[in-house]
Amino acid sequence: MSSHLTADDRGIILPCPACGTANRIAYAKAAQQGRCGTCKAELPHVAAPVEITSAADFAVLITQSTLPVVVDFWAPWCGPCQMMAPEFAKAAAKAAGAAILVKVNTDEQQDIAGQFRIQGIPAFALIKNGKVVSQSSGFQPADRLLAWMRTS
Repeated sequence: MSSHLTADDRGIILPCPACGTANRIAYAKAAQQGRCGTCKAELPHVAAPVEITSAADFAVLITQSTLPVVVDFWAPWCGPCQMMAPEFAKAAAKAAGAAILVKVNTDEQQDIAGQFRIQGIPAFALIKNGKVVSQSSGFQPADRLLAWMRTS
């Protein structure tokens, strides 16, 4: 499995660990255990960061997800963002089934970054039931990021 998953306006694209078939997990059903459409093997919970590639996909995700969504605002040229990437991946693995962790490249998705008034990166937003409940910034180890998510 790659270090990032992709998504579209209908859900997260999750490869089957048994046969490799791409399966779409609807945002509203991300907390449930699914089965591969091809081989019927049980699919794991989303355990890797999801790369957001459009404002429309992001809007659908945050309005339909029944799980909390943690957003990592980053850019490829940002040194602290590069240091944060493996910690964010660890946090995604630890939060599998309890939250969806997504990455938003602020260079490519300026509308989303503007919506959250991102001034510096890395920055994080916690969204529950379609509403921003907390924001944070700066490098954070995975466990501290998860603690922030749970207590916000």
